[in-house]
Amino acid sequence: MEDTDWADYKIILSHSGKIDGLVGSCKIDEIINKIDESLKDSFLKAKGILINLKFHKNKTLLIINDYMDKINDLVQDDTEIIITTERIDDIDEDTLKYQIIVTGL
Repeated sequence: MEDTDWADYKIILSHSGKIDGLVGSCKIDEIINKIDESLKDSFLKAKGILINLKFHKNKTLLIINDYMDKINDLVQDDTEIIITTERIDDIDEDTLKYQIIVTGL
């Protein structure tokens, strides 16, 4: 997992159909609730999903590992998922910034 680049956007946006998405921030342990509230139906129909997560530089990727398993449970087996992460220092240690793009609806 690494920073999002244009190739990631090109891949996800290549899926025809409608687009849905969500941008914001929350406590790390609230990300699944944010998805459930806003994007659950879209995840079930999606052909492509791009998830960009930013969190404090002192945190490891292990903080999001369990959440990614739960996200995989919300999508179809053939859904293309790209997850990128960036560790930053100008964020509270318990906060997660997210950008989620869902395509092919």
